[in-house]
Amino acid sequence: MNRIRMSWRQKLITTALLCLIVPSLATLAVTSLHTKNEFKKKAIIKAEQSLEVADHYVTNLTNDMISAMNSIQYDSEIITQLRIAWTKYNDEAGAIDFFSFKKITEKLDNFTFFRDKTYVTVLLPNGLYFTNYSTFNLKLSFLYEEPWLKRMYDDPINTTRWVGPQPNYVRSDAAKYPNLVSTVRTFQLYANSPNALIIISKPEGQFHQIFGKYEPDQIMMLKNEEGIIISNTDADLIGQTIAPSFVKGEDTLVLWRGTPYISVKHSLSFAGWSMQSLTDYDYVTGNIGSFINYLFILQIAFFVVFSMIMFYLLRQFTFPILRLSRTAGKVEDGNLDIRSHIGGTDEIGRLGLSFDRMLDRIQEMVRQIEMEQSRKRIAELELLQAQINPHFLFNILNSIRLRVMMKGEEALAGTIGSLSTLLRMTINRNNEFLPLHEEVATVEHYMKLMNFRHSEEMLLTVGLASDTLLDTVPRFTLQPLIENAYIHGLEQKCGEISITSRKQGGSLYIRIQDNGKGMSEEQLTDILSLLRRPNSADRAVPAKVSGIGLRNVHERLAIIYGSDYELDIKSTPGEGTCITLKIPLVATKEDHGHV
Repeated sequence: MNRIRMSWRQKLITTALLCLIVPSLATLAVTSLHTKNEFKKKAIIKAEQSLEVADHYVTNLTNDMISAMNSIQYDSEIITQLRIAWTKYNDEAGAIDFFSFKKITEKLDNFTFFRDKTYVTVLLPNGLYFTNYSTFNLKLSFLYEEPWLKRMYDDPINTTRWVGPQPNYVRSDAAKYPNLVSTVRTFQLYANSPNALIIISKPEGQFHQIFGKYEPDQIMMLKNEEGIIISNTDADLIGQTIAPSFVKGEDTLVLWRGTPYISVKHSLSFAGWSMQSLTDYDYVTGNIGSFINYLFILQIAFFVVFSMIMFYLLRQFTFPILRLSRTAGKVEDGNLDIRSHIGGTDEIGRLGLSFDRMLDRIQEMVRQIEMEQSRKRIAELELLQAQINPHFLFNILNSIRLRVMMKGEEALAGTIGSLSTLLRMTINRNNEFLPLHEEVATVEHYMKLMNFRHSEEMLLTVGLASDTLLDTVPRFTLQPLIENAYIHGLEQKCGEISITSRKQGGSLYIRIQDNGKGMSEEQLTDILSLLRRPNSADRAVPAKVSGIGLRNVHERLAIIYGSDYELDIKSTPGEGTCITLKIPLVATKEDHGHV
């Protein structure tokens, strides 16, 4: 597949256009999503507040019904009259005591806490009942066989159940109040007598009366724990069972009758009933949809206009770069006389001017190189003639040493000899590896020079194992470590430095120890971490001799011996520092050919 090749200008223009359109689309999408979420949150808060109000309303209704049952059950006069009427009804084969019936009916009619239509029914065993409503042409004996009542005859006394929805059992009011919400309680007239029932019923319309105040924004419903709708402004929904997810209130966004709704559940304090609020999601987010569409069209218009302006400006701004590119191509072909002639005070103008000046300097440098080549041989010859033969220097130093010895200055002669030996070791780089005893001898000469230089002498003790004297080590392995101990450990004062060696497990161990000031744990950690960093130019390392320092020793040994080489530093403040080198003997002998 052929890839589309684009020039730098085309890439720049395409990138600029993408940088305009991508953030715009992303901002539009994020704004839409965030706004919808905010509207959804506000709708949920509003639904929760309205459910709280509806909860108070429904709770007041149910409290009235509970109060009515308590007033009947715990009114001694009513209970007395009920006992009289029931006794006569049983003893006289269904005869009704008129006086008791009248008193009970008057009591039931005089309840003052009922604000709206309420049906009060007291069912006594064996078919005797009392109501606060007219039973003319109405026989309630069928209630004794109703399943929702029949199952309560065996319940313990004071058992209260909530029932709903149910058809209105007062047939004269069924057209006006088709459904009822009832509460039933068991009680006994005498100990061990059959259960009697108190039934308090209210039309379902009283419950959904509060729901209608929040339409059409919200759909409210009262449902039981099985998910059966008890009350709703839509009569067709009453008695239907809703989805389990509605019952549990698991989802905040549900599908109801093919329309998405925001669902909020509010549990009531009795019977496991709850209220559900459904808010039309499209109604909540409808305005934001039109706003987003308007914003999208507006952004498209702005994008087209500004893209055309930006396209024109970018072409004008980048044309000097195109001309500079063409000039560079001709220079690459060998034409050094061409110039871009790009002017201006901006970056591109300065770039063109610098490019032209660079070509001028290149031409000038070419002429200079041609002239310098002719002088190079003469300069090299003069340089060689000016050099001093190093062997001549060594011979002069030896002559000075002999004359000093002849005059009896043996200490000074020894110092000059040490200087001569150290210079010879520094200049002579033919042998990369030396026997350990020669490396230590170099260190001893170095220490003689340091003691000669300073007033306070430092003691160097050497304890090399005899089987390690001929083992080879890289040149100038020990001298930087001794110098580090002398300068930083002993601070150029009197003290003692010891060098010991031993063999163990196919490796040569060399230890350099001083009794100087030592290092703190933090300083030691910093030094070790710096040494472990490869090619770090900012490490705090000691001074160098002939380009070789502590870092170079560590890195050079690591390069030569690899992972078999180890460097260990231990230090105690006030006691001194100990450096241990582990050098593999096999690599030393086989790879480098030394014995």
